[in-house]
Amino acid sequence: NSSNHRGRGLLKIGRTKAGVSSKNVLLGTRDHLDDERYDGYSDVEDEQGTTEAVTTSNINSKASRAARRNRRASTAVQMFIQQGNDGDGSNTNASGFGVNNHSSHSASGANAHVGKSKNNGDDPGSMSLDSLSNLKKLDNRPNASLAELLSAAEADVAMHTNLINPLESEQKRRERHSRQLEREVALRELKSQADHILAATSACTSGGMHLTEKLDYWERALQLHVEIDGGMNGGPVNIDALTLLAKLVDACNKENDLSTSLSEAYKMVTKLVQSTLSAAQDAEDEIIEAEAAYRIKLEAHSRFMQKISDDMDLLYARFRTDGSAAVKIGQQLEMAEAKRRQCENASVLIRRWWLMENLAEKDAMEGINVEDEVSGKIEAANCQLDPLFTQPENSLDAARALKALRNVVKSSTLNNVIESENGSTDNMNVESDVMLKTKRRFELTSKLIERISSALESRLLSSYLAVYNQGGTYDFSTKSDFKHGRLDWPTLRQLAEALYNFDNGRSLQNTYVNQVVVSRFPEFAKFSGPAIGTSTNRDANEESDDEFSVVDESEYDMDETRSKLSTLFHRVSEVCKAEFALIAHVFNFSEFSPVGGDKNQTNNLSSTSVETRPLQVARALLHRIISDSRGGLHTRIEELLFNIKGVSAFDIGSKKLDTFVVIHEKVSGLFMLLREAVERYLLVKKLHDKNASGMTSKASMASSALLHFLNSQEITLAKGQRKGYLNLELRLLHHECCSLLEKGGAELSKPASGSSNSFWSSRRQKNMNENASNDEYQAPRMEISNETFLEGGGCKLLLDSILKPSVLRQPLIYAAESLGRAQLMFGGGESGNLVDHETRSKAIISIYNQMCNFFGHSFIYPILGILKDILDVNPPSTNPDFGRGEDAQPHDLGVEGGFWLALERIHSAAKAFDRELWAEKKEGSSRVWELLAKTGNHSNLALARERRTIFFRELEERGEAAILKALEALSAHVQWIFVSGGEGNFWKSSQGGGPYAIPTGTSLQDSTSPAVKYLTRSLRDQFVQVQSALSPSSLSAFWTALSMRLYDILIARLLQHYQVSTVGAIMLSRDVESLRSVSMLAGSCHTHWDILRELLTLYMTPPDALKTILVGPDGELHSTKGLFHRAGQEQSLVFMSRRVDFRVKTNIGFKKSDWAVELLNDLGVKDPSDGNLKVALYSAAQRKVK
Repeated sequence: NSSNHRGRGLLKIGRTKAGVSSKNVLLGTRDHLDDERYDGYSDVEDEQGTTEAVTTSNINSKASRAARRNRRASTAVQMFIQQGNDGDGSNTNASGFGVNNHSSHSASGANAHVGKSKNNGDDPGSMSLDSLSNLKKLDNRPNASLAELLSAAEADVAMHTNLINPLESEQKRRERHSRQLEREVALRELKSQADHILAATSACTSGGMHLTEKLDYWERALQLHVEIDGGMNGGPVNIDALTLLAKLVDACNKENDLSTSLSEAYKMVTKLVQSTLSAAQDAEDEIIEAEAAYRIKLEAHSRFMQKISDDMDLLYARFRTDGSAAVKIGQQLEMAEAKRRQCENASVLIRRWWLMENLAEKDAMEGINVEDEVSGKIEAANCQLDPLFTQPENSLDAARALKALRNVVKSSTLNNVIESENGSTDNMNVESDVMLKTKRRFELTSKLIERISSALESRLLSSYLAVYNQGGTYDFSTKSDFKHGRLDWPTLRQLAEALYNFDNGRSLQNTYVNQVVVSRFPEFAKFSGPAIGTSTNRDANEESDDEFSVVDESEYDMDETRSKLSTLFHRVSEVCKAEFALIAHVFNFSEFSPVGGDKNQTNNLSSTSVETRPLQVARALLHRIISDSRGGLHTRIEELLFNIKGVSAFDIGSKKLDTFVVIHEKVSGLFMLLREAVERYLLVKKLHDKNASGMTSKASMASSALLHFLNSQEITLAKGQRKGYLNLELRLLHHECCSLLEKGGAELSKPASGSSNSFWSSRRQKNMNENASNDEYQAPRMEISNETFLEGGGCKLLLDSILKPSVLRQPLIYAAESLGRAQLMFGGGESGNLVDHETRSKAIISIYNQMCNFFGHSFIYPILGILKDILDVNPPSTNPDFGRGEDAQPHDLGVEGGFWLALERIHSAAKAFDRELWAEKKEGSSRVWELLAKTGNHSNLALARERRTIFFRELEERGEAAILKALEALSAHVQWIFVSGGEGNFWKSSQGGGPYAIPTGTSLQDSTSPAVKYLTRSLRDQFVQVQSALSPSSLSAFWTALSMRLYDILIARLLQHYQVSTVGAIMLSRDVESLRSVSMLAGSCHTHWDILRELLTLYMTPPDALKTILVGPDGELHSTKGLFHRAGQEQSLVFMSRRVDFRVKTNIGFKKSDWAVELLNDLGVKDPSDGNLKVALYSAAQRKVK
């Protein structure tokens, strides 16, 4: 065990010292290396004794010295570079390089170089300025190249190496390099034989191998662990140190072999540690030399870059100085050139003015046919005007010259001319001959200029129309062949450039727009003036080609109208696209040089007009096509709507309504295409221009104005259509709904003033009306006349006429169609729609409000009133016929089955109304809630929600009123059956005790009395119909109320008119049980029947046992076990007083029997039946309160 433990300590030394040292020294973590060495050797010292401790101490000393040497060398290099940068030779303490801190090889070498740095102690010394002497020599040569600097740096590196380690000769450096190469070769060989070594090491445990051979393989495996794995587990070779030791121990068969093996292993580890330290020391030396060389060469590069930076600063300063002077010179040259051009232009203008003066005088004397000469009717040889005005190729120069001359005339007044001629005139009222001549010459010249300008403009316009009317494909490629079906747009561009010198091109714009309308849209030009160069004669056949001429009502076809509109709008879209492309090329002529003039002449048109001119022309064209009052698209649509005919106003309205929707659909598509065409052909930014920023901002404003114009035209065109549509939609919806009721057999009439607002508060109606505009159609409120149904057939007639499912469903279909059309007209809340949310929501609310008014006040509410009036609460005057057997027809109890069926249909219609029109939270339904929610107008949504709530609340109130009337009728007929049937025909005693005063000994043949049997069968029949008509909650409330009414009727007759015998109590108990079972068909509160069942025991109990029944077996008045506690003392005594034997007849009248008096005295209570009996105190409602 001791030997084994020693082996582990040796391996720990090898792993820590050899592996970690070679790795961490190269990384520069020298402090960590010292700590690891010290910790490793301290562990071994405790286990191995003095010998091992001495060895590890020596190794630790060498490692510590190497680490300290590395730190001192690094600091010395930094001081070396800093000293070379400072260049200060006066600091004697910093002039020497302290080698004492790097003297790990020889103490004498350290003492020899302490020199001037004795006072620095342990701090690294400094080297003299001569250490960088080679680089410093080049400071005086500003033109030194990088190669020269690097050569000097190499010399300084050699000098620095000698200063760091002067005792290390070149031979030692070569030996160190040789050792590194040998180590690399050995390491590669070790890696290549790794598998063989591991296999041989594993085979050492088996016999047949000598101990020396085993130790050799174990040493190679240890080298793999240290050199390859770095002394750590989990390396590339993946050898565990403990595993190696275990294999070494297992390979020894004897104790002597184990001791020998461990001793040899110790030597191997020591040798490996020494080898590793030597390699680490060589690596440190290499790193120090490499670092020093890198820093010195980096200094050389820094000096070179600093020189370059200084040269660049000097060059930039010279550039700033010389460049500013050059810019000033260029600006002066530009100003001089501008003045030169201005003088040349003024000289040309003066010469042309003199020319016009001469021509004016000649015209005054001889006369010049200006119009014929300019138009080309007179040959050029015979023309008296200058060729500038008569030759077509000089048109652009002539137009510019005439514009300049007109500006002279416009800017100069006659007084200014006179004063310029004779500024020293003392009396301005006296005209001298010079003044008269000047005035006459100026007037003649100005008139001639105007005549020539007018003639030239007419010639250019005629030429423009001639080229445009020739037509051709709109091909804007750069090819110049315009003779084979292509429009000659470059010529149009030149003519347009010339024409824009006359009144800024207004005549050209008007002529071009009119020509487009006349040639492409003859139906729009019906009422407009003719374009220049076109004929105004249109024969009858041409007039009959109008697509929207008046047609007879029998010939009007919606599909044909839709097709015509589609064709027209498609033609407008295609023509506008083509003309936009033409406008973009023809009216944007800034890049063309003047025709026939000086190519250096500056174009007097501003850059702003260059970009905005095509947009202006496009806007004029769109205005003429869309909104011109003489025959634009808007006018033609109005004419189309006006020409719609029909057999009736309703037929005309239906056709107009469909036409509105079609027009709106087509108009929306048209303007979308027009906007796309504008953005594609006209909104082009000239990014190549240096002044693009200024041009772009102004062109952007013009572009925005054009798009805004399109939007405003669409809004203007659609706004009137939407307004007319909404009024017509509301009218037709009201008419269709009312016509549906009239066809169903109902008579509609206007209600009396104020009668229609009984359930619709005036405040809310005012708010709803304020939501609509003043011009919006307000449908009159109509009501169904009840006389027809009250006199005709009642509920059956209602069910067969206006309460048919088809009639109830049809108004909802009409309303759904109206909402769909409204969504098309006003949009569904999608982005990009030009209709504001307020207008859209108001249109939806208007339709919904009108449908609530119609479906409520005109339809459902009157029907509920008719159903209420049909019910008769007065029962028949004759006794009921109970019939014979179970097949007898049950009585309707005053409420016929059609009443409940009508309520069922009304209830279904109300749910369908909410489902089909409101449809809350149903995405994709396109109903009121979704359409209003998409608008985001919460106030209008809240207003519509309130209108919906009021509609259903009023419907519920009117329905409850009709149901309460039905409950009254049922109660009255139940009373009639009890009184006329039960008391009038059966078991009336001679004393008048009622149907339950049956004498003793009478046999009971029926389970219940005939009246109760008849009544329960009728009630069960009613329950089936009521159940189908009412909701579960309404059914429960209604049947509970009927149960209480039934109980009250029975109790009132029992306590006021009936007397009950013992035999009669049995029949009464059966009747109560039968009535209770009917009452329990629905509802949840029937406790009053349970109390009545207990009270009936008072009629079946002998007199001597009544006290126990009343107060319980204890006989105490306040006991909780008797009827006094469960039913109440007063109610129990009153019910007991209805016993047949409670009073007996005497000669003087009726008096209480003896047992009754004795029982009352024994209980100490009074008889509540002695006074006036209030039956209401014993009703089911009072029982429920208690």
